Amino acid sequence: MNTSWRQKFQKDKLYPRHPMAHKNGGVHMNQEEDTKLFQVAGAMMKQIGTKIAKGDFNLATIPKPICLTAPLTSNECLLFDFDYSYIYLTEAAQCRDALKRMQLIVINEIAYLHGTHTFLKSLAPIDPMVGETCHRIKEDGTQFYCEFIKADPPTTLYHVIGNGWQTYGGEVVHADIHPTFSQLIGRNLKPKYIKFNDGKLYEITVPPMIINGLLKGDRVLNKLDGFLIKCVQDKLEAQINFSYVYEDNTTKIKNKLMFWSSQQQKQLSDLVDVKINKLINTDDENNNTSFTISTGSGSWLSYFEIDGDVCWRIDDPISPWIEPSYLLPSDSAFRQDKILLLKGQNDAAQTSRNSIEKQGLKDSNLRKKRR
Repeated sequence: MNTSWRQKFQKDKLYPRHPMAHKNGGVHMNQEEDTKLFQVAGAMMKQIGTKIAKGDFNLATIPKPICLTAPLTSNECLLFDFDYSYIYLTEAAQCRDALKRMQLIVINEIAYLHGTHTFLKSLAPIDPMVGETCHRIKEDGTQFYCEFIKADPPTTLYHVIGNGWQTYGGEVVHADIHPTFSQLIGRNLKPKYIKFNDGKLYEITVPPMIINGLLKGDRVLNKLDGFLIKCVQDKLEAQINFSYVYEDNTTKIKNKLMFWSSQQQKQLSDLVDVKINKLINTDDENNNTSFTISTGSGSWLSYFEIDGDVCWRIDDPISPWIEPSYLLPSDSAFRQDKILLLKGQNDAAQTSRNSIEKQGLKDSNLRKKRR
C-alpha cells in the first residue's frame, strides 16, 4: 500500500463521496434521463411475469435487448471486483503479522464494491455465451482469467494471480424480483477464496445487493446484510456489516412514524462496520468463542478507516486492466455485438446479438443430446 494514503481518521472531516452516491446513501443509478429504458423494461414485464408464474424468479436468465446493456460483458465486469487486489493483496502477501494481513484483505473487499455498479449505472452487462473467456493484466503483472461455463444459472469461474497471492472461485448469479416489480435482489451463491504463497487460505462470502425504484422514482442500489472473511489457520474472522436495512411496506411505515416522532436524521445506507475477531477453543468439542481485536468503519462509497487510520478513499488512484498481447478467440474482447455497440450502431448490434444467442441456443441443445 502507498503509505502516503494513510492518515489519521478525523471524525468531523468530510471525506469525498462518489459522484453517483445518493443523498440518502447507495448508488443513484438513474441520474440520467432514461425514458427509453423504462419503456423497454416495461415491455419486458410480460416475459418476467411468465417466468414468475412458472415459479422461476431468477431474472439473470432472461435475454436483454441491446438498449438495456452496457458495452461490457459480465465476464469483463468481474474485473471491477479485483481492481484493488494488486495493491492490498500484494502488501498482504508480504505481511508476517496475521492481523495486519486480515486488515488489508478487509480493505480490499470493501474498496471494490462500488466499481461495477457505478460503471453500469442503469444498464446490465452483456450476457456471455458458454465457453466465452476473458484474460486481462495489470501493469505490475497481475493476471485475470475467467470463463463462462453455464447459462442457467449464469456461472463464471475465475482465477486471479498476483505477486505472492491468488484469488479464485465461481460467480453464480441469482436475481430475484419483488412481485410488485419495485425492487430486485441479486446474489452470488458461491464464496471466493484468497490463497497466499505461505499456504494461508481465506474464505469470503460475497454480499448481496438490492435495487429499489426499478420502475419509478430514484433507482438506488445498496449492499444487503453483510459478509464474513475467515482464516482457519490464524483463527481470525472479520465480520463486515452494512447499514442498509431491508424494509417491507409495514416496516417502512413504522420506521417513518418513528423517524418523525424522534426528529432524528436517518444515517446513510452505504455505511460499513467491521469487527475482526480472534477465535479461541473453549472446550473439548471445539466450540469457539471470540473476542474483538480490531475495528473499522466508513462507507463503500467514500472511505474506510481501521483502528483510527484511513486506509482507502474513493479518490485513490488505481491502474487499469489492459489486454495482453495474445487473446484466445473466445475472449469477450471479440464480441461483435459489443464492438458494434461501442461504435453506436445499435441496430446492427441487436442483429449480431440475436445471431449470437441463436448460436448459443443451438450449442446448448447439442450439449443436452450428448449427455
